[in-house]
Order: sequence, then C-alpha cells, then structure tokens
Amino acid sequence: MDDHSGRHARPLPETLDIDVQMWTSLRGHMHDFTTVVCDSPDPAPRDADEWHRWAEAHLLAVADRDGWQPGRYHFRAEIKDAVDRTAEVLTQDHWEYRTGHAP
Repeated sequence: MDDHSGRHARPLPETLDIDVQMWTSLRGHMHDFTTVVCDSPDPAPRDADEWHRWAEAHLLAVADRDGWQPGRYHFRAEIKDAVDRTAEVLTQDHWEYRTGHAP
C-alpha cells in the first residue's frame, strides 16, 4: 500500500469505493448493503489511521443523508481495477452507526 514514509506509493484513481455490509440480527451475519463511491482524497492519507478516519467520515455523511438504520456495518475502502475487481484494500473495519450523534 505505501512506501516507508507511510504515503501511498502510486497515484490514486479519481474515485475510490467503500463496500459496505450490514449486520442482520435475524440472520446472524453480514449481507451486502451498498457501495459508496468517493472522490479520492488529495493528498492521500499518510497511514492506516488516516485512511480509517477518511472512510468513516464518508460513511457517516452518506448514512445521515440517506437515513441508514442504526446498527453494525462492515466497510472496506478499496481501489478497483479496470474490470471492477478489488486491486487494493486501503482500510477495513466494523463500524457502529448511531443516529443523533454529536457533530
């Protein structure tokens, strides 16, 4: 993902995808929910923590705007190749979305 300075080693594409899965308690597992397409950050985050904060900020904005259900989600921010396959995973984690959060 990066060189020894923590910077992304090659230029980023214009957009990045954040694939999101949602926890369903009735089924007891994650299921595909949506893909959020975002403009690439400029400059690119310096390390894994910055990538994580970047992804969560985008998810929060979309979840608030689109009225997602509160709950547990899993996300993976990634670079896709020319045929829409994952070429590189930039960050991934579980995320708890709550409505009425403090700004």
